Amino acid sequence: MHILTVILVVLVALEHIGIMGIELLGTDQLLAKSFDLPLTEVQRPHLRTALANQGLYNGFVALSLFLALFIPTGAIMKIMLTFFLASIFILAAYGALTVAKKIIFVQGLPALITLILTMIFF
Repeated sequence: MHILTVILVVLVALEHIGIMGIELLGTDQLLAKSFDLPLTEVQRPHLRTALANQGLYNGFVALSLFLALFIPTGAIMKIMLTFFLASIFILAAYGALTVAKKIIFVQGLPALITLILTMIFF
């Protein structure tokens, strides 16, 4: 189960790299569909800038998970993974309340499952 947990951490990190790519490089149509926003909204320069900023945050979350997984060992690794996975779940819950309900399923649920497994098997 330890290996499965590591694989899930990597998958959550890769998911956030993908989200970063959408937020930084996505077309207006892809952004509108991904965030359930009207096309006219995502074409606004201020919103595009905000989404790009959010994309950078997602990239740093992914980097943090990779660093937590491969640099420290033992208790430090578990603490770091627990913190970052819990943060993702909290952010996904907030996103579900404020942006789109599907965020809790797309981002929050994988992070929560991985968090539970991390707490059990690390």
